[in-house]
Amino acid sequence: MIIDYPWYFVLLCLLVGAAYAGMLYYVGHRRFGKGVNALLAGLRFVAVSAIALLLLAPVAKRTVHEKEKPLVALVDDCSQSVTMMGGAQHASMLQRDLEGKCNVVCVADTVNTGQTDISAMLETGMENAGILPAAIVLATDGIYNRGQNPTTMAERLGVPVYTIALGDTTPRCDAALRNIRHNRIAYLGNTFPVEITIGAHRLRGRTAQLTISDGRGKKVASQQVGYSDDDFSTTLSFSLPAEAKGLQKYMVSLSVVEGEVERENNVATFYTDVIDGRRKVVVVGNAPHPDLAALKRAVENNPNYEAEVFLSEELRMKNEELKAYSLAILHNLPSATHQIPKELENLSQVFVIGCQTDLPRFNALHAGLEIVSKVRKSSEVTASFNDRFSLFNFDAADGAALEQLPPLDAPFGEAKTSAALQSLLTARLGNIDTRQPLVAATAQGRLHRVFVWGEGLWKWRLTDFLNNNTHEHFDRLVSQIVNFTAVNDQRERFIVETERQYSDNDEIDVTAQLYNDAYEPFNMPDATFTLKGDSVQGDFNFIRSGDGYALSLGRLPEGLYRYTAQTEYDGNKFTTEGSFAVEALHLEQANLTADHALLRSISAITGGKMYYPDQLADLRDELASLKPVIYTHTRFSELLNLPWVLLLIVLLLGAEWVLRKYHGEI
Repeated sequence: MIIDYPWYFVLLCLLVGAAYAGMLYYVGHRRFGKGVNALLAGLRFVAVSAIALLLLAPVAKRTVHEKEKPLVALVDDCSQSVTMMGGAQHASMLQRDLEGKCNVVCVADTVNTGQTDISAMLETGMENAGILPAAIVLATDGIYNRGQNPTTMAERLGVPVYTIALGDTTPRCDAALRNIRHNRIAYLGNTFPVEITIGAHRLRGRTAQLTISDGRGKKVASQQVGYSDDDFSTTLSFSLPAEAKGLQKYMVSLSVVEGEVERENNVATFYTDVIDGRRKVVVVGNAPHPDLAALKRAVENNPNYEAEVFLSEELRMKNEELKAYSLAILHNLPSATHQIPKELENLSQVFVIGCQTDLPRFNALHAGLEIVSKVRKSSEVTASFNDRFSLFNFDAADGAALEQLPPLDAPFGEAKTSAALQSLLTARLGNIDTRQPLVAATAQGRLHRVFVWGEGLWKWRLTDFLNNNTHEHFDRLVSQIVNFTAVNDQRERFIVETERQYSDNDEIDVTAQLYNDAYEPFNMPDATFTLKGDSVQGDFNFIRSGDGYALSLGRLPEGLYRYTAQTEYDGNKFTTEGSFAVEALHLEQANLTADHALLRSISAITGGKMYYPDQLADLRDELASLKPVIYTHTRFSELLNLPWVLLLIVLLLGAEWVLRKYHGEI
């Protein structure tokens, strides 16, 4: 018995019981026989002392032993590699035989994801058991292509794992496309590499044809494969042309030779997103200058850009034509005779500031750099590389090469810069680093800008070739400037986000965002989503999620899908179109040879044993002989809540009343 009071409180309870009984039977006027008087006093003493003790809320402690049948978790592998070999749910078949002998939890890995994770199966079996099982039974062929080594997981669980070895360990006559490695993205007009790994068993001396076709069925590559060994493996490399924009479907097929058992693993599909990465750059000069040609050649040295050169007075473009350009390089503009053409005001810009630049007009642009000058003259400045520049990556070796180039002619003046401006190269006057920007960049708002404070870039390109037998240092500078400046983060009002490619076991979730005139996200209007694919089509409604939209499409079969998302707000209709591809996984079909050595290792390391399907009776007897589990619990009960305590007190007081009644007391 446990109480929360000091031990002497028990003595006080006994003292209260003794005092009450003594006053009632020895101090009062009632007199019974000597023996009866003592018996009545004893009964009253025990009853009152017990009541007083109950007021202290004592707790009774007791140890309880419970015996339960052993718990066994049965896990069935229902992956493609098992079902394709005629597998059955052997572990589940044990459940009926073990009824009454064991508590059984049955788990079947029935989700067909095209991948097998034996470690996850073991972990699921343990979790579904709820408590530590006496054993886990795993029925599988030992083939896994996802997750960690099952032996490690089994050892960590700390319970015996009995395995049922399914499948066939004998390599079958078969060839398969084991792996396809390819670029997810390719640029239009370029080629992209594809590597295909082929494996074959017991087909020595036979020959097959590997063919790659595009989505229209046109053959784009092929090669003959000779199986030179019974355990054959080779990797073939191809270079495929990217001839059309968008997600492109390619089908790989390996011809079936006589004797092959499985044909599904001879065919595979992959997708590559071909994008038109070529961007157009317009180079506009105030007047003819050799810098214009040097800049054009440097820009076009990057295959993803093309450049056109205009003089300011010649530039006459419509808005539709300007949309094709990502960047304007402005040489000696604005000048005293020519402003920056209005058509170019909304493009990202690179300013080459030379002796013809009108500095007051340039400063009025508030572009991030202002040059204050009281005299109209120029200085010859060379470059000093700043390794703390962070707006884009530029190699220190290229920076060192630029420091060796001849001086540029820079208008004299003092620079006033915005906080966002960073200098890649600073101007050196003689041996003095002026810390004035020579090549600087800023990323304020929607437009990116770069400033080159000096003209004579043609001399840099020529001297780079004379010094290093290559134009690459200068061309790399121009390429990095163009890459940085051509980025335009202007947002669309209605944006739909999906991955470009999924696998057929991925859950496909689509999100969307609508912006108001102030580019603040909101989701007041309804939004719809129309999906069109090779085998699935349908109309869906977005649901509101946060301040945007969300849609779950679940798993989709392999194929190319195009979508159209629409919404309407304040009389304006917003439409977004896009596409994505779903690739089929064929990992299960690539290898159908069971790995029973792995299962034997799992059982041995955990204290279990491996059985074959025809030994299920032996496994049943093994599991039935598992010892029951004895659980020991310590329980605490308040004596006040125990009915027998109340009954005891009632019996004591009742016995006292009967004795007094019997001896004549009214």
